[in-house]
Amino acid sequence: MSKGKTVSQQTVDPAQMAMYQDLYDKSKSIASQPFVPYTGSRVAGFNPDQLRGFDATRGIFESAQALDPRGAINTLAGKSTPTLLGADISAYQSPYTSQVIDQSMQDIQRQADIARGASQDRAIGANAFGGSRSAILEGESQIPFADAMARTSANLRDTGYGRALRAAESDIGREMDNRTFQAGLQSGLLGDQYQTLGLLGNIGSQQQNLGQAGLNAGYNEFLRGLDYGPRQLGLLSQGVSAMPQNVTQTSRKDTGAGDVLGSAAQIAALFAMSDERLKDDIELIGNEKGYNIYTWTWNDLAKKLGITSLNKGVIAQEVMKTNPDAVSLHDSGYYMVNYGAL
Repeated sequence: MSKGKTVSQQTVDPAQMAMYQDLYDKSKSIASQPFVPYTGSRVAGFNPDQLRGFDATRGIFESAQALDPRGAINTLAGKSTPTLLGADISAYQSPYTSQVIDQSMQDIQRQADIARGASQDRAIGANAFGGSRSAILEGESQIPFADAMARTSANLRDTGYGRALRAAESDIGREMDNRTFQAGLQSGLLGDQYQTLGLLGNIGSQQQNLGQAGLNAGYNEFLRGLDYGPRQLGLLSQGVSAMPQNVTQTSRKDTGAGDVLGSAAQIAALFAMSDERLKDDIELIGNEKGYNIYTWTWNDLAKKLGITSLNKGVIAQEVMKTNPDAVSLHDSGYYMVNYGAL
């Protein structure tokens, strides 16, 4: 199969080449800058008011924990309910007996004594003092008072017993009210303990979060240091990929499939960008050595990379399926083909 006769050579304008070189030099200068770690503070600590609040909370917690409200509640719950059967009614009757019954009996006795004296006076007046008649008169004078003392004593003791029962019931009621009141106080103390325990736990969480933030800041700076080298290399690669390729391409006007691979193998040390993503208007023109041969135009992505030559050849993605060793990945992220390996 004959080769074409037309020879064309593509060159880059010197002014444009100077701009490419300047861009590469700047990329190289940026990539060579050393890594500068951040050494300042990156985590704000607690302020004095917060620290004082933490100390005050701890003090409240320790004071609350010194009490045992749960034990006190259990003690109250374990007490038996007081009843009148277990009450000492006599203790309530004694004051009433001494203050009311005894005084009433003394009053009746004084009246009986007065009546006895009167009967004795009558016996003396009747010349019967000291005899049986005097004893009869005196005895008759005491009968009403004895009956009065018996009735009064019975009534007062019955009344006193009722008053004693009511007083005992009242004391039992006050005892139960006091137990309820004490249980309420102890429940409140128990609630305070739970609350201060929660506050103390919140302090621990805040301190843990602050410590974790400090660890994260150091670790993130470590990751930034690890990423620095690849990032700088990427800057340099961008500068290199922007450099244009000065190539000489031999072709003929009516291009045949047979001479495309031969001419492509002479380009750029046998390697050439051939990624399908960089091409537009792709058209199949033939097949050589089992590879499809195409023509195309370079799109804007290719032009940004400075690719303007070699618009005939293979597509890297197709070659990769059958001959992956002939395809390599350029620093720009696009595929290149080694035409010498085809």
